[in-house]
Amino acid sequence: MAILYRSEALTPKGEAAERAILATSRHKNAEAGLTGFLHRESDIYYQWLEGPEPEVLKTFDRIRSDDRHGDVEVLDQQQMATRSFPTWSMGYGTSKTTSLFDWAADHDAPLHPPRASDILAFMKECAARQA
Repeated sequence: MAILYRSEALTPKGEAAERAILATSRHKNAEAGLTGFLHRESDIYYQWLEGPEPEVLKTFDRIRSDDRHGDVEVLDQQQMATRSFPTWSMGYGTSKTTSLFDWAADHDAPLHPPRASDILAFMKECAARQA
């Protein structure tokens, strides 16, 4: 199963805060058998989370109640035969390295409303660059 969501980032920008979030997420995701990708675009998080359905739902419930996220909105939820990020306990990107807005403009992809397929394609490109 996979969930793609968008939320307001209520954490301060900066490497120290982001490293702490990633370290915790990567550890918990690895224990739960989850993989995915998190992108921060200014003050918005986009995250693709995939793995066994019970673990995805449990983790997503924890995210929804996390005070580092506001206005959590599910953009897509689906059953999957194969994972999109099988080797990433949590990939990560920011608009400093690759901007979703620039990518969307280059690919004629609307962001209002965003299409899940476009967000996922963007994340896959980011992950490929980091591999």
